[in-house]
Amino acid sequence: MKKFLLIICAALLIAGCGDDVKQINSIDDLKTARIGAWPKCAYELKAREVLPEAQFVGLDFISDLVQNLKQRKIDAFVLGKTYVENLKFEGVDVDYLPQSLGDVPISYVFTKNERGQKLCNQMNEFLAKAEASGELDALRNKWLHSDESKRTFTKSNLSGENGTLKVTTEAKGTPFEYLRDGQVVGFEVELLDKFCAAYGYDYEIKVDIFETMLIEVTTGRIDIGMDAIEILPEREKSMLFANPTDIEQTVAVINPGTSGKENFFAALEHRIKTSLFDENRWRMILEGAGRTLAITLTSTIFGTLLALAMYMLYREGNRRVNKIIDEIYRTLQGVPTMVLLLIFYYVVFANFDLPAIIVAIVVFSIVLSITVFIMLKSGAESISRGQTEAALSLGYSGRRAFVKFILPQVVRNNFKQYQLALNVTLLETAVVGYISVQDLTRVADLIRARTYDAFVPLIAIAIVYLLLSRLLLFVTDCIARRLDPKNRSREKILDGVKL
Repeated sequence: MKKFLLIICAALLIAGCGDDVKQINSIDDLKTARIGAWPKCAYELKAREVLPEAQFVGLDFISDLVQNLKQRKIDAFVLGKTYVENLKFEGVDVDYLPQSLGDVPISYVFTKNERGQKLCNQMNEFLAKAEASGELDALRNKWLHSDESKRTFTKSNLSGENGTLKVTTEAKGTPFEYLRDGQVVGFEVELLDKFCAAYGYDYEIKVDIFETMLIEVTTGRIDIGMDAIEILPEREKSMLFANPTDIEQTVAVINPGTSGKENFFAALEHRIKTSLFDENRWRMILEGAGRTLAITLTSTIFGTLLALAMYMLYREGNRRVNKIIDEIYRTLQGVPTMVLLLIFYYVVFANFDLPAIIVAIVVFSIVLSITVFIMLKSGAESISRGQTEAALSLGYSGRRAFVKFILPQVVRNNFKQYQLALNVTLLETAVVGYISVQDLTRVADLIRARTYDAFVPLIAIAIVYLLLSRLLLFVTDCIARRLDPKNRSREKILDGVKL
């Protein structure tokens, strides 16, 4: 009882200490504050000029900025005013200081080549006409200064007579670009749509993470990048910017400190509804699970076959061939899977128009084959040489002796390690979002970017990963039981044996 009272007193003390929150009424109150920002973005750079002594914390998503502010891990965060107004439109309890920290121009980006220059010139011409006619202001009012009820968009019936433009966006910057009912919409999307209608283009939008998006533009894999991209001198060295589509004010976002405590279960119900059922977001999770499972199963098949083929080559090869195989696998073992994924996507297959999911399957097949090859090699070496010699004396060839007598034993003895390797492959697919595959993890990022809630989407995909892992283990356990000689019937054991 005494211990229980001490715990209660400690909890009350901690809760009481947490109420001492620093009051922020002006920019001057942020001079030594902890300020969240997108790493190395223009909003952070503007804030650093005004607040050089502040401690800046890099956070990648608006949802992370909001979450850290609510949890008092940061005192404020800096962002474009339009983003913050949208947060308020969507009911997020935040406020911002009226003083601007500086203006940030945003626009589309193009590849720095002849085609990119042509598209950039056409876009500048279009923007000038749209500004003069008032069409640009009308779109700004519709998307940037209104709530969701007024943001309607339907893609135009485009002729595409001058080709189809490949466009990429992160789709996390409401209201500039975001996902709604599985479709990318927003201010820059409708503006792009009108540009394509005016110049005879069609367009396809691919959702990427921001860093990948910029790389794809600079390498020429993509024609146009859009994500309310801030115009920075460093970026202008490697890509072309159109004239600004809007000028964003940098503002400091703070906690209003007026939100009351909501009933826990009511709040949880609302968060689940928003994250999973609004705009049918549960379908995105199912589609992401399907891609994750497809990559895992396909990689399992090809990775296993590749390992077996490489081991048979190794087993029958000369010393030089074996040394080459050993060096290849040792080299691959020393490279992280994510780095290998990026190398294959941006270097090895840079000049091939392969879907990102195919590249992911290739990489995970190779990664799995490393583990399976080592299993085959060590497993075969652990089996007595006498078994192979006995098979050879009975007239079997070396290859048939291995397949008929040695390989089954290797499989049975190492099946648990093989199960573990498959499960690791399933979980490691979480990095494929870096090459624009919308797997489970990437879908969770898109949902929390839209809802500003990390809890429900992350717990949801954790549960899905757990279910997929259990399903994989269940299927492989069934296979393991069939491989175990102890589970065979007497008739099965004596099948083909003459008594």
